[in-house]
Amino acid sequence: MRALNGVLLLDKPPGITSNRVLQKVRKLYDAKKAGHTGSLDPSATGMLPVCFGEATKLCGYMLNAEKTYRVSALLGVTTDTEDADGNVLQTRDVPNITEAQMIQTVASFKGEQLQTPPAYSAIKKQGVRSYKLAREGKPVELEPRLINVIDATLIGFDSTHFTLELRVSKGTYIRSIVRDIGESFGCGAHVTELRRLSVSPFDDKPMLSLEDIQAAENADDFLLETDQVISDWRSIAIDDDTALRFRNGSKPEYVAIEAKSEDELFRVYNAANQFLGLGKLANGRLETVRLIGGQLQ
Repeated sequence: MRALNGVLLLDKPPGITSNRVLQKVRKLYDAKKAGHTGSLDPSATGMLPVCFGEATKLCGYMLNAEKTYRVSALLGVTTDTEDADGNVLQTRDVPNITEAQMIQTVASFKGEQLQTPPAYSAIKKQGVRSYKLAREGKPVELEPRLINVIDATLIGFDSTHFTLELRVSKGTYIRSIVRDIGESFGCGAHVTELRRLSVSPFDDKPMLSLEDIQAAENADDFLLETDQVISDWRSIAIDDDTALRFRNGSKPEYVAIEAKSEDELFRVYNAANQFLGLGKLANGRLETVRLIGGQLQ
């Protein structure tokens, strides 16, 4: 197996779990180490960043990334999973909803708010994944969480179906937004199709399918460099002496810029523009947060 480093923007197909498709990609690349950032439901499609080698050290930072989705939904029918894969719980009459009413309702979901996650989710309740409890028929009551719907646009609507494009913060469940829109009209709703269009900072990057990878003469050409995972962070360039001290964790002096907050992390590069890792500025010194062994190879 290869010690491969880099990031692949996979277009996840429907009908497969994120972990299962990750293993398929890892096998195609014959990679020693791989991980993904932010699971998609089995029925969902779209961008699933796959990190290889050194890039896996940065996977956790992408969990905070903003994401953009397109979702289609059906009014009048609720399911236990809040999507089309679940069992129907209730069917209700759909009131006469105008497009203007739907636009107004969708707009009301913009901004910060508390959202109750679906019972069928990976959130742990007393150490057990909530979806496991739900499958066993046990009651699941999850605490509301603060989320941010940065943008919400209605792009399609008829009497019973609607389609939205949403840009949301971490921890947002699109199924729950659809559920709550349906309940606002007193008829309920569930997701019929969900596609993740992008994950920040890869909003303008193309996705590759499994078929693209299999057909490529050199699939390594699809990989982005490791530091692209955090390309929207500010960067610091240091000379070779400072770089040596940074890699040794000895907190070299650095006063060229100041951090915007105590928690701000920086991409750190040496004089040859090689990515060294993550650093933090405190009291005029550059602290080592995480070292990265190299870039794309």
